[in-house]
Amino acid sequence: MKLNLNKINWKGAIVVFALLAISLPFFSFAGHNKKIYVDSNAGSEQDGSSAHPYKTIGKALEKAKNNTEIHISNGTYRENLEIPNGVDIYGQNSDKTIIKARNGGKAVILLKGSAKLVDLTIRDGKNGIKITNAGRVKIFGCNIEKNDNDGVLIYSGSSKRSIEDSNQVMFSQVKINHNGKAGIYSEKRNLIIYKSDISDNKSDGASFAFDVKAWIGSSTFASNYGSGIAMVLDGAQIYTKDNVYSNNKREGIEVVSYGVGGRIDINKSKIRNNGNYGIARVNKKAVNQGIWGGLTVENTTYLYTSKGQISPIFRIY
Repeated sequence: MKLNLNKINWKGAIVVFALLAISLPFFSFAGHNKKIYVDSNAGSEQDGSSAHPYKTIGKALEKAKNNTEIHISNGTYRENLEIPNGVDIYGQNSDKTIIKARNGGKAVILLKGSAKLVDLTIRDGKNGIKITNAGRVKIFGCNIEKNDNDGVLIYSGSSKRSIEDSNQVMFSQVKINHNGKAGIYSEKRNLIIYKSDISDNKSDGASFAFDVKAWIGSSTFASNYGSGIAMVLDGAQIYTKDNVYSNNKREGIEVVSYGVGGRIDINKSKIRNNGNYGIARVNKKAVNQGIWGGLTVENTTYLYTSKGQISPIFRIY
């Protein structure tokens, strides 16, 4: 079934794809001025060098300044980390470099500016990662799991420039599973989610507030207790392609409108075996129905959707 309330503007989408192509070279991580090493089995002599690493990540952070890389050997580190702007964290192996919250009432990792997190397991905190300030954040190859609330909680950071590229949060080849609320919850921000698995969370796989700008591609949102992904249409600039939304307890995709125009394009998706509709449309205020021209769905397949492929427009207010 094809929903085309307003012919899709793939010119805009192509621009986003181009931005993604420019952004993805973060996989080839540029060198920094300083490298600090951490090993949970470090000996008594510790200076942060590869020969004499620190025993804790916290100690390494005490010595870190802007443009510092911290390289962590495999092991389990029971710490809550506050990472300042310009400090990047690299694990040795995503399944074997494990950071567990020492204090389960706090986020495992609090990011306060630009940072990279690479090849880590992040678990057992109030949130796995909390991003509070403006800055470019890159999360690659990480497992974010078994946290009490949202796996990743993203605040807008800067009210005036939240959706600019300088405030972009990128996820690639990330697994966000078994968290107590949403896998990802984001306020107004610029997001990229690519080749990631967001599954088995106790609320929505991903949940976006007003004015989010995002590109989401080649990712899976499955077996979440809410919807696979829940989005607010108002002010949105969201383009999705080649994603799978399956076995979620509610909708595959839920879109809510409060009456302000926006753009959400869903293309080449597979939506199957969700508890309610494949795609649900919900008004939270009395609005002009023309608003829904901002939602387009093309080249999407549906299978075993309990209540139907695309819902009527529900009014809940």
